[in-house]
Amino acid sequence: MSELTALTDRLAALAAEDEVFVAGARVITHDSGEVAMAALLREIDSTVLERTLVFTIGDVDVAAIVAGRRLRGLFDVSGNVPGADKVVGQVLSQEDAPTLKATGALLMFLCSAANRVSVRSKPMDSFGTSADAGITAAGLAEFWDIDPDAQPAPPVIRFMTANAASLMAYMYMADNNVAKETAGNTAPLEAVWKDQAAAYRKRQKELSGKKAGGPHLTCLEGPFGPGTALAIAMAGDEVCLCTFAPDQMGALAASWQAITG
Repeated sequence: MSELTALTDRLAALAAEDEVFVAGARVITHDSGEVAMAALLREIDSTVLERTLVFTIGDVDVAAIVAGRRLRGLFDVSGNVPGADKVVGQVLSQEDAPTLKATGALLMFLCSAANRVSVRSKPMDSFGTSADAGITAAGLAEFWDIDPDAQPAPPVIRFMTANAASLMAYMYMADNNVAKETAGNTAPLEAVWKDQAAAYRKRQKELSGKKAGGPHLTCLEGPFGPGTALAIAMAGDEVCLCTFAPDQMGALAASWQAITG
């Protein structure tokens, strides 16, 4: 792929309707760990011209110097992050394995606790010399043992996994609403699905219009009596019905927002 083609593809991606921006930064993932690291590497691999990419990982800003789809090094890390002083300002090269390893460890440390990663692109800061090429995204993935194509689990699965301890019971469905996974007393949930799901989905489609397939969470307090609330999480063909204690409603809503953006 030529540099012009790569740049054109990148601009097209930036103009996509489903891009999400927060405070001027483009959100690239709501996930942590390897998935977040893979998202960082994909941004590096998509950057052809010399730029400073400012990644906001959780609440930490990491300014990375990128050029020609290569990471040259970290220009700055906000806050008091352990180990940052050992890698900030250091040019990455295959000959300096300790710095390369420490940089990967720092980024993974930040990504492991992140619930959102976003990026801003700005003109490149002064860093090293023109002879300091850095490391390709593919080279970084190999050295750091990261799958560059790692993708997050579907949003409903992530929601269930993240909140398993707060759910009394759940019923997860996908692929034409065939039950895939259940836990706890699902009899009330099965009754809701049988008697009310079709009308609910029809009404939701009417209200959502062309965004009907987008993710949404509905919480209802009291349908099963005091002390038990109902949530319906939907995204595309995925559906989860679950019961939970009413005082967990705010935490569940916040979790869903963090996962789906």
